[in-house]
Amino acid sequence: MFEAMSQRQQESSPGAAARAAILRAAISEFTTKGLAGARMAAIAKAAGVAKGLVFHHFGSKDELWAAALEHVYRLLRSGQDEVALMALGPIEGMRRLTTETFRLFREHPEITALMNEENLHRGRHLRAATKVPLLYSPLFATMERLLEEGRRQGLFRSDVDVRALYVALSGLGYFPCANRWTLSAAFAGDLFEPDRLVAYEALAGEMVVSFLLRREDSTAPRRRTVRERRKM
Repeated sequence: MFEAMSQRQQESSPGAAARAAILRAAISEFTTKGLAGARMAAIAKAAGVAKGLVFHHFGSKDELWAAALEHVYRLLRSGQDEVALMALGPIEGMRRLTTETFRLFREHPEITALMNEENLHRGRHLRAATKVPLLYSPLFATMERLLEEGRRQGLFRSDVDVRALYVALSGLGYFPCANRWTLSAAFAGDLFEPDRLVAYEALAGEMVVSFLLRREDSTAPRRRTVRERRKM
């Protein structure tokens, strides 16, 4: 109890409040201007603090960028509720994970913006944010349990790699958000019209579920996995 009280006191302290304000301002600045274009002075002004306080809390611009990256990954993971997914069962749980991930990318453009920018740096700063990989352990464990339950019920195929599956389903959410304006201008029109969003969510969820479902015809040729092809 005393530890919880101490944590709440720390979170409500002036230093913690200033740090949170700086981080919010930094994410906004990085989202609109990227890492190279963002200015520490502008971040300090938006946060309502002295520029020196930004360096006091984060050390450098690169360290602030790494903290911003960790924040957006936490934001993405906070919307992927493992308990709710398990309660839905294997099929609807996987469908919900797909559609909720798309919703999170859509409602928080800062996630996509910072991910896009960090890819330009080949993940250099993200590798220094050692807490980010740990964020995914609970989700991958939940996905494993959903897959196992789906297999136990005779619903799901047995040759699914959880990390590859997550890359695919998150890509279904990430790609239209990261490329919204170019896709819309080139051929697709407004991808974010309400009716089109509903239709795309249904499409994305169905694609993931259809991939996971076990084939009824057991004689149909199964595509070899990458691991199996390497052994040939």
